[in-house]
Amino acid sequence: MPTITIRAHGVSATRNQTVVNPETGEIVKLTAFQPPERTATKGWTPNVARRNEQRLQQIDFDAIDGIPAFVTLTMPSQQMGEVSAADFHGWLKRWLQFMKRHGLQHYYWILEFQASGNPHLHVLVWLDHEPEPLETFKALRSWVGILNKSGVGARLQGQIWENIDVGGELVVDGETVPAHPEHVLMYLAKHAARGVAHYQRQIENMPDDWQYRSGRVWGHDRGLPLRVQEDFETDYPTFHCFRRLVRRWRLAEARAIADPERRRLAISQARRCLKCSRPDISPYRGVSAWIPSDVASQLLDAAEAMGGDYEEE
Repeated sequence: MPTITIRAHGVSATRNQTVVNPETGEIVKLTAFQPPERTATKGWTPNVARRNEQRLQQIDFDAIDGIPAFVTLTMPSQQMGEVSAADFHGWLKRWLQFMKRHGLQHYYWILEFQASGNPHLHVLVWLDHEPEPLETFKALRSWVGILNKSGVGARLQGQIWENIDVGGELVVDGETVPAHPEHVLMYLAKHAARGVAHYQRQIENMPDDWQYRSGRVWGHDRGLPLRVQEDFETDYPTFHCFRRLVRRWRLAEARAIADPERRRLAISQARRCLKCSRPDISPYRGVSAWIPSDVASQLLDAAEAMGGDYEEE
């Protein structure tokens, strides 16, 4: 049976993989009968990107008390051959410890790789106070100091701290996005999900040590408020109808984007979200989208009421 999952800021609809329990004869979900094998983390994969996006969709922004800011931390690419994944994660841990001593309440980080194989970090932080310019300078300088003590000649000019002024705009990796923690993380999640095959995430473009065991490529503090997702098992008519309604909602949202180029790309992505060249897979192709939970619930109610009778115009 298909399952529709509703999260705080997103939804997914997938067909469950099932097997027959040889002891009881019961049809059960494959994940319940045979848990996935744990393997060494090797950078960004489709599954890693999917788990990152789903976790981001669970964040309860209304429950977070704090002043948000967006931080980008980098290091010189010419020294990457001397840096292991363990080194880099150790630096991140020490920087977060420094920030906790200076008012850090919550954080979410994502690791990316540039064309040179050089890793850099995007970190969304929430502080318990509005930071002064001197404080943000010291925060960036602490990262540079941590690297310099390890023999890496990092520069302060390569680090970025941007306060998130809700209602304004923010530049993330050269693209302008609305200044809100949810929109920033939404951009990073979409960038990760659609860019697994991009040079920034291809395993062969990582430094040698990273190709075997990169460690986690995203993470957050344990206290970050999350909303529990809701799972609904449905029949196939409802599943198919729900997918089409999600596609239609995505198109409506895309057409409302003011920027012409972003609108064109969003419309194109929405139109392609259910397309599949294989007839045997197409009827069972899942769908995933950033949709508010109340809207997702309304779409599910509509799909159940239509009973699969919905058709595109």
